[in-house]
Amino acid sequence: MKDSIELSVKLRASAGWIWNALTDQSELENWWSEDVVLEPKVGGSFKEPWEDDTGKRQLASGKVLALKKEQFIVFTWKEKTWPKEAVTECSLKIEDTGKERILTLTHTGWETLPEPLKKAAMKDFKLGWSYHLKELKSYLDD
Repeated sequence: MKDSIELSVKLRASAGWIWNALTDQSELENWWSEDVVLEPKVGGSFKEPWEDDTGKRQLASGKVLALKKEQFIVFTWKEKTWPKEAVTECSLKIEDTGKERILTLTHTGWETLPEPLKKAAMKDFKLGWSYHLKELKSYLDD
């Protein structure tokens, strides 16, 4: 898919430990942010308060659409500054290959954003996700 961000990271941690890092409030702060909420239940809320480069408070929010413990979680993502109809979808999938786990992040739905915003957002999100996955890897593997 052209309008998709897909990134993977190989982890030595168990699927259970990765799952906790993705869904437990006290674990999320170790690699993402202390204010991130991702409730591991269908209909659960996702929230990420953050500050933009000008110091202005922003908020990303969404709802959990699907999950299977220690395997995957799918949730919607919407920034408060986006047009009303613009909503993206994020999935985090844990694959166990036996000797390691592969966590794949897929972020889709960018076509719901107007063109200039879409291009900038995809670039920013790819950078942001790359950073967070590196943080997750160093948190779990060290």
